[in-house]
Amino acid sequence: MAFQILLYIVVVLFLVTIAIVYLKLIRPEKRVYDILRAQGINGEPFVPLIGQLPSIRRYREFGSILSFQQDLARKHGNLFLYAFGPVVRLVITEPDLLADMFSRRNVQNYIKPPLFNTVFSQIIGEKNLLVAEGNEHERARRMINPAFYHTNLKSMVSIITDQTARTIDRLIQISTIKQKDQISIDLQNQFNALTLSIIASSAFGSGFETITNAQEIIHTTFGEVLEVILRRSLLMINQIPFLSKFPFWGKNIVDKGVRIISDFVNQIIVQRRQGKSASLSNGPDLLDLLLAAVDDEGKPFTDQEIKEEALTFVLAGSETTGNLMTWILYVLMTHDDVLGACREEVDRILSNGKLPTNDNLTDLVICEAIINETLRLYPPAPVFTRYCIREHIIGDEHPIRIPAGATILISDYLLHRRNDLWPRADEFDYTRWMRDPKTGLKPKLSHPFSYLPFAAGPRNCIGQNFALLEAKIMLAMFVQRCNFEMVPGQKIVLDLKITMGSKYGLWAKISNRKI
Repeated sequence: MAFQILLYIVVVLFLVTIAIVYLKLIRPEKRVYDILRAQGINGEPFVPLIGQLPSIRRYREFGSILSFQQDLARKHGNLFLYAFGPVVRLVITEPDLLADMFSRRNVQNYIKPPLFNTVFSQIIGEKNLLVAEGNEHERARRMINPAFYHTNLKSMVSIITDQTARTIDRLIQISTIKQKDQISIDLQNQFNALTLSIIASSAFGSGFETITNAQEIIHTTFGEVLEVILRRSLLMINQIPFLSKFPFWGKNIVDKGVRIISDFVNQIIVQRRQGKSASLSNGPDLLDLLLAAVDDEGKPFTDQEIKEEALTFVLAGSETTGNLMTWILYVLMTHDDVLGACREEVDRILSNGKLPTNDNLTDLVICEAIINETLRLYPPAPVFTRYCIREHIIGDEHPIRIPAGATILISDYLLHRRNDLWPRADEFDYTRWMRDPKTGLKPKLSHPFSYLPFAAGPRNCIGQNFALLEAKIMLAMFVQRCNFEMVPGQKIVLDLKITMGSKYGLWAKISNRKI
């Protein structure tokens, strides 16, 4: 009798699970797929729950998931459907449609996808600029915007130059010790570590330098937690709520790491309030600005909100700029003409070993152009997604009805490589970004929505000017002080995890350059 009751319970639970999966994951996505297919949008076949995951995993194993998207674009055009696991995605790389999608009349019809929030809220919380929606997001954006005003960014230059100089000194010292048998260095690891140090120092000030284990927490624990969260997402664990609660598949690593990171940031906030730590810049740092910020009603951020916003800054700003620098160095080591032009400018503007400053950074126009062209061909965030919450129509010439519940994927990687938008789209040509020497203006784009390395709309990257400043300083200092030679025979494969890096790193030999 007891066995029969147990069997009955198991069968009921199984049927309930099947029903929930169908009602929550299969039926809504099939509805979206059918509505879009009925409008003539091509795409891959609808496969419940797994979608095109088997193909995606094959591409990831033997190359790049971005090659998967390129092949689909060649097959279906600039508007197509595929599914990442259970979620159907409408890929849009048509600038006119994107302009309409992010227009004032339509932008409120979109939020960030629920899965995005589920994944990242585990480490940064739910009431911050990255995952909050509606009024919460607007309030946070207004309060944080001043942190990225030009005046405040100027005060961060000293942090960037100091951290970059430390890294260069260390790399040169390593190369000097074993000059005969020069060591190969993974530049991707080095740049990700450097940008993380810059971000943490800019956010947390002297607390990052003095608190015990601070370096380990930011450089190791933070990365480990992100790696496990990503792995759990690829295994579909984060997508299924009841599975994500089970104490398996690395959940203990996530829980422990998040607790350590949370305690660390709480300690930094308390120290700053007590005057035991201070900004490392020539002005207020991010923590100072967050502590001083008030909303339209005069209310400040709570300590929980300050912690979440600071962690958001660290999460969003470290690996992105690190990978951008990786691709810039890859370009320089594979294009002698680009390196030559860049080095000539740096030696002229920063003669006799001068450091980059607010006074001379604007003169580094070739450096700026190289950064922009690298962002075109190798955007660290090659895709971004939005989730439709209200049915509406986009497009004038060929209108498309976007149903509520649809997930839109914007691939700036594909957009930036369209031959009809970019002459010689697959060639690296920094001169396309050179400013007019008389007016100082950048060349006009073929379409305002043909270049989106920092996303678009009211949820575009708030820290983009900081990232560009950081990249320009690092580029100038590395070109000025280092010779670098790419290790021959290595395989360079674009790899998309949270951001786009090189699958096997970028190995090079570094040596001191006499100035």
